[in-house]
Amino acid sequence: MNEQLWTTFKTVAEVGTLSQASRSLNLSQSAVTQHIQQLEQYYHSPLFVRTSQGVHLTPAGEVLYRYVNDLLRMAHESKDAVIRTHNARPQRFTIGASFTIAEYILPEILPTYCRLHPDSDVSVMMSNSRAVFEHVLHKECDIGLIESTLQHPQITIQPFFSDCLQVIVGKHHAWFDRQSVELDDFMAEPLVIREPGSGTRSTLEDALKVVNVDIQQLNIRLVLSTTQAIKSMVKEGFGVSVLSPLVITPEERHTFHQVTIKGLSILRNFSIAAHSDTLPSLINPFVHLVLESSSRLNSRLYGVNRS
Repeated sequence: MNEQLWTTFKTVAEVGTLSQASRSLNLSQSAVTQHIQQLEQYYHSPLFVRTSQGVHLTPAGEVLYRYVNDLLRMAHESKDAVIRTHNARPQRFTIGASFTIAEYILPEILPTYCRLHPDSDVSVMMSNSRAVFEHVLHKECDIGLIESTLQHPQITIQPFFSDCLQVIVGKHHAWFDRQSVELDDFMAEPLVIREPGSGTRSTLEDALKVVNVDIQQLNIRLVLSTTQAIKSMVKEGFGVSVLSPLVITPEERHTFHQVTIKGLSILRNFSIAAHSDTLPSLINPFVHLVLESSSRLNSRLYGVNRS
């Protein structure tokens, strides 16, 4: 209920005329009348008796009057409490991010965000893309950064970067000096792969379906839940993997090599996921920085601005 309506009711009840109440409240007499009518419609009962000398409370109006002071007091106290809380505590902002994005993209974005919004209390929830999507859906984080194509009527999805996965091999692998391999050769090679639910694995699965290959037809040697663990295994010659070029740092380019698979395009979008109920004012500053990062990512990977 609008606090102004209770204030108008209280003033009319105490001064006894609509005209004097309008002067006290600095409102037009028609506005005062409308406020009283709104209250009467809400309570389904007349609250005042109109006479030539002014107005006085009906029995229903007397009941409401016994409560109105407490209602106004509580409204003022709650407003003060909220203001004190807002001023005393930093704004909490929770980001959900897939492992690849959290490890290789967020470090470029978060320092800028924290510098621009020093009063924000930022936390990051790292998980695979499906889990991050579920966190956003259940309002367990304010915004999610995911790698896979997931949809829900309550979630808005905004792509911010196009990523092309490639086969990653270690420096001692026979493919280290090759630019591409045949699909059959890839299918036979021992593979270290992410777990179901990860954006990286989902993207590979979707690409294979286009060429009528099921992921179970691959020679999967090991399933791991983090990119870093996969890189360690590939480095030791335990197998090859399919990962984003983003995960290979400049210092690691002599350790790992990227190979394409002939006839297989493994493309995906990195996307921002937000619940439809989330306040735009909370997430828009962060979204702006994420979108800005796209050109830097393209420059890092391809030496050009593709945004």
